[in-house]
Amino acid sequence: MVTDFFAEAGTMGAEHKLAIYYDGACSFCLWSKGLVEPWDTHSRLLFLDINNPQVEASAPYPREELNREMHLQGADGTWSAGFAAWVRILRVLPRFAWLGWMLGLPPFRWVGPSIYRWVADHRSLLPGVPPACTTDTCAPRRRAT
Repeated sequence: MVTDFFAEAGTMGAEHKLAIYYDGACSFCLWSKGLVEPWDTHSRLLFLDINNPQVEASAPYPREELNREMHLQGADGTWSAGFAAWVRILRVLPRFAWLGWMLGLPPFRWVGPSIYRWVADHRSLLPGVPPACTTDTCAPRRRAT
């Protein structure tokens, strides 16, 4: 069952896995996943597509929030989203662990969430990214002001 993602991940190193909840219908999300996966040399990341009803139901967040920013759950059950989630991901990638630790320090941890929100809201404008989605499932969501 998806709610117990560690069982699916196997027993080797399961206690250190991060379950990343992403939108498998979003070209930017798939592109980001493709950039990260080759660096996960210790198989510490488990990508779960929120389009799977079981995966979506296993998250304690509404679909709109899952679409707004990436979420992850650690082996200890703690959740992170957005910039904080990326910091946790970087920390388990051997080649980028130093960057994850650095981004967790001031002033990076103070400005990082704003930069993450800007990238999330303008992802289709960034150079080198795939074309913008043509469906509503992965369109950047405007925050209420």
